[in-house]
Amino acid sequence: MRAVVLDDAGEPALAELPEPEGEGELVRVRACGLCGTDVQKIGRAPSGTVLGHEVVAEREDGSRAVLVHHRPCGKCARCRAGHESTCERFPAATIFPGGFAERARALEAIALPDGIRDDVATFAEPLACVLRALERVPPGRVLVVGCGFSGLLFVQALLRRGDEVLASDPLPERRELARRYGARGPDGSVDAAVLCAHAGLDDALAALQPGGTLLVFSWLTEPAPLDLEAVLRRELSIVGSCSATPGAMRDAVALLPQLDPIPTVTLPLERFAEGVDLYRRHEAVKVVFTP
Repeated sequence: MRAVVLDDAGEPALAELPEPEGEGELVRVRACGLCGTDVQKIGRAPSGTVLGHEVVAEREDGSRAVLVHHRPCGKCARCRAGHESTCERFPAATIFPGGFAERARALEAIALPDGIRDDVATFAEPLACVLRALERVPPGRVLVVGCGFSGLLFVQALLRRGDEVLASDPLPERRELARRYGARGPDGSVDAAVLCAHAGLDDALAALQPGGTLLVFSWLTEPAPLDLEAVLRRELSIVGSCSATPGAMRDAVALLPQLDPIPTVTLPLERFAEGVDLYRRHEAVKVVFTP
């Protein structure tokens, strides 16, 4: 089968791999979304890695499903406290070899209802990450900092939760997208800020009123300076949220039909490098690949 595989330099290239064997259900990949974490792993992950975890697949009976990326044990103290992504079992792979391939084996899948396009269905996993993160964001006036794909999902999910949503981004076209969905521009202090772009850390902290909460959602590959004096004097809370759970995936699948369209570029696997370039140059809000 064909797959996008990282070479010895950690760069992606289309290659032939044997069909995956072992545990899990064998499925045919219909589409897989490109995540920012995939791009950050290029040049860093080991040779032979197949990236991709936002997967829509077809089962042997012809039905479609989204694949679950990680699974917590659900029983340990961390899981019971709501920190499932820190469970010792959580990092174990559940999609083999990865989503940027023609076929994969999956340990768990969630059925998709009819009427959801494959490209939109790839949103289930990132939307699940957003829904789980929202559990740590207090209601009220919420500022979303960074209106890329995840930020736009936050805007829509917060509005559906009933929050007053403000949004900021250096790119005018992305600010306009957030406005179309119902967000307003920054205007005064907020109860909470969602950081979806690490370059906006200072803006997010500055917008918080005393006692406010900062949710860190963007993956920071380098240490970021933090104004601890502001955290101390204004008694701010900083929380993080990483990844999704199977339960959040089910909630995301149920919410998918209610989402407003998010601009998506769909490309075949052989144009993987082109899609990554579009992402890096901020010329595509979302990139989805099809085998």
